[in-house]
Amino acid sequence: MSTLQYVKEIISKQISTYQNPSGEDKKALESEPYHNLQKSSVLLESRCFNDPQLQDKKCRQILSKLIYLINQGEKFNDQESLSLFFGITKLFSSNNVDLRRMIYLMIKEFKDENSMYVVISCLAKDITSKNDLFRINALRTLPYVLDQSNLVQLDRYLKNAILEKSQPISSAALIAGLQIFRISSDFIRKWTNEVADRLNSKYPQNSFHALILLHEIKSNDKVTFTKILTGLTKETLVPIANMQVIRFIREILNSDELDQQYEKVFTEYLLRQIHKSQEIVIFEACKALCDLKCLSNKDLQPMVQVVTLFLSSNNVINKFVALKILNRLISNPIRRSLISSSQIEPLIQDSNKSLSSLAVSILLKVCQETNIERLLNQIFEYLNDMSDEFKIDVLRSVKALAKNSPNKWKPIIHFLQQTFKCEASQEFKKYSIEIFEFIIHEIPEARETAILALADYIEDCQHSALQLSVLSILNREASKKQCPTRVIRIVNNRLHLEDAEIRAAAVGVLGKFLLHYPNEKVNLLELLSASAQDPDEEVRNRSKFYVNESAAPKEENTPLSIEELDAIEAYLQQNIQEIQQSNEEILQLEKIMAYAEQNKGKIKKTEVLQELVEEELIQTHEAESGFETYKKLFKESTIFCDYGVLRKSSKAFNLTDSKCEYLVTVVKHFFDNHIILEYKVKNTLDNVTLNDVSLELTIKNQNLQFERIVPAKQIQPQCVSNILVGLQFNPNLRLVQSNIQSILTFTVNENGTSYQDEYQTEDFMITYSDFFLPIQWFKKFQNEWESLKQQEMSATYQLDYKNTDIAIKELVKHFGFQVCDNSDQIQIQNKFHTLLLSGKYLDNKNALVICQIGFQQNIGCVLKIKSKSEDDNLSTNIVETLV
Repeated sequence: MSTLQYVKEIISKQISTYQNPSGEDKKALESEPYHNLQKSSVLLESRCFNDPQLQDKKCRQILSKLIYLINQGEKFNDQESLSLFFGITKLFSSNNVDLRRMIYLMIKEFKDENSMYVVISCLAKDITSKNDLFRINALRTLPYVLDQSNLVQLDRYLKNAILEKSQPISSAALIAGLQIFRISSDFIRKWTNEVADRLNSKYPQNSFHALILLHEIKSNDKVTFTKILTGLTKETLVPIANMQVIRFIREILNSDELDQQYEKVFTEYLLRQIHKSQEIVIFEACKALCDLKCLSNKDLQPMVQVVTLFLSSNNVINKFVALKILNRLISNPIRRSLISSSQIEPLIQDSNKSLSSLAVSILLKVCQETNIERLLNQIFEYLNDMSDEFKIDVLRSVKALAKNSPNKWKPIIHFLQQTFKCEASQEFKKYSIEIFEFIIHEIPEARETAILALADYIEDCQHSALQLSVLSILNREASKKQCPTRVIRIVNNRLHLEDAEIRAAAVGVLGKFLLHYPNEKVNLLELLSASAQDPDEEVRNRSKFYVNESAAPKEENTPLSIEELDAIEAYLQQNIQEIQQSNEEILQLEKIMAYAEQNKGKIKKTEVLQELVEEELIQTHEAESGFETYKKLFKESTIFCDYGVLRKSSKAFNLTDSKCEYLVTVVKHFFDNHIILEYKVKNTLDNVTLNDVSLELTIKNQNLQFERIVPAKQIQPQCVSNILVGLQFNPNLRLVQSNIQSILTFTVNENGTSYQDEYQTEDFMITYSDFFLPIQWFKKFQNEWESLKQQEMSATYQLDYKNTDIAIKELVKHFGFQVCDNSDQIQIQNKFHTLLLSGKYLDNKNALVICQIGFQQNIGCVLKIKSKSEDDNLSTNIVETLV
């Protein structure tokens, strides 16, 4: 045999061994290489780290074993940790790249705070090395060993690394900064200039990492970071940094603390980004625009056009992302009119089931009522090809469809009946039953059809759990006298064809029919009497119970009095042993009350209810005591008694920060034609007394005039005093609104020295909503509206609100009224929305408002408002508040 043939034979044997290993070989291949590794043996081997001539390969293998032990949860004591790390410092003398990488991995995995300091100097040396690979890995490893004590000595090295021309080194330093920020945020905040310098780097990763680190640095200074982002909107950034800028802009826009000037700049920037060439930037900008509530549908049309272009793309991922964005957009019902069903319908037939299922979900949310039946039939054709997860998503959309379009319950019920026939999991069919239950409760005209559909389903259902769910629904509806009697025949079949558990549930349904449907009593008694012979004890007991219950005379059970309950309790305590031993029914009320009469005066009376009543009165008094006290004080006051009866008081509003030297709050008290502003001033300074404390007011409404003031003569240190200001509003008006500027004027007496001083507080508003209490004193708004015989006042306005949702919230806030009949819930199919509001003017006169809100893209938000109240002048003023 030649040498070549011999080698070929050996190789073929080795290949066959790996392809078809024997039992022992297979076990050896599958076993872990370090399966029986002992910590003591590895620590013994690690002594070679101290050898003068290092064997790189051997050291790498030992480090691998150590990392394996650490990942298996092995612990090292302090002495072992120190000896290991001192040994690892010796390995830094080798320039072998593979060994150095293993050293960095070992340091990251070990994480022993008591020993980490040993390697800091070695890592610091690597940071200044000429080998870029060593520098990068050292920078990434450094945060794992640093603490507060050694940050300062490495500050210069890290800053220089950030400014390096080499992109990998600079990025590694920025990432290290992100990790160190968690240890010492104040230390990293000193790097602001160096980090900001990397924002305009030509390397994508540098810009991206610098932007994220700068966001962390300025996390407590939103204003500065907003200005930085404003500057970046004018720069040309790499795509990945551009994407991150968009994310930060979205975060800021969704907060409530943004100035309108910045809001406009950021919104325009996002609208520009949807026309970029990079897909990641376009998609990120579109996602951000979807979340903005300040934009109208007209503003979002360009974004929708861009997204729909991706629906015809050959790239499956782009199509899926576009659908996800559209799905996100229509989560806000107001945006659904932006999407056309014709652009999405072709995707139902897409071979990618994720795409087709998501398209179905979107179509069910945006389709018009006229297309619902056609769409549901089209969806059912592809339902069997979908996975169970996507089938359930489809059912969720169908449920939303039933909620938004209750008039189309017939095709929806037909579709749900078909879902029972398709091949699907038990969870899917359970969700279909839940939708039926929703329809039964929420759509009264569909109740009978839905109940019969469920009853028909249990004829063919193979799942016991689903049958029990349906029988439970039928039981509940039968007890409400809302179940069609045709169900009786279907339920009776369960008594002959199913197991004991289902038979017992069926008896329960028939029993409810027996108790609540007297016309069917004869037939039902016959059915239940037959069930009394059932082999299962539970079925027999239930049948007998309902038969006996129907035969028993119906008596009204009058509730027991407190005295009777006390007597029962005392009787049980006295005769507990006799009751336990006796089989007779001895708890007879007549017998108990006779016992109570014999022991009159000895039975302890309960005081629980009285205590509850007293507690309620105390709570009511505490809630009203402040207002009632004010009411009494103003009535008896010689200064303000001519103002009349106090009608309403607002909550206290802070006009200064809690850390200021003078704490000022204001309470607004409303009378028929006057307002009293009560300023409470607290002097928080020690050794300082305030004398002759008064106020200078600036009122920016001619219909509200200053009339009188009661200043505070003196406010001692750490004391509070009141200043009362009387205002009068135009007697021809019922409502006024004005901004109030207040300046405290006083004489400061500090350590015997006196001087004049003043202190300006924050401005506050007297608003129209301050005059009203949000109260609904009736059941149906329409009935109350028609019962008010006073004149109806109306007007039409064009408002600046971006959409109907914002208009509803702002109008409720503007008037301070109570929303009636859930009219703040938007109905998509309606061309305009009707908002019903009720309130009480100064706790004295009832007022009702109807707001009809329409929104068109070419016109904007249009409002027709109608008002009625017990005072025609008040109705006129309410309508005119929007001028």
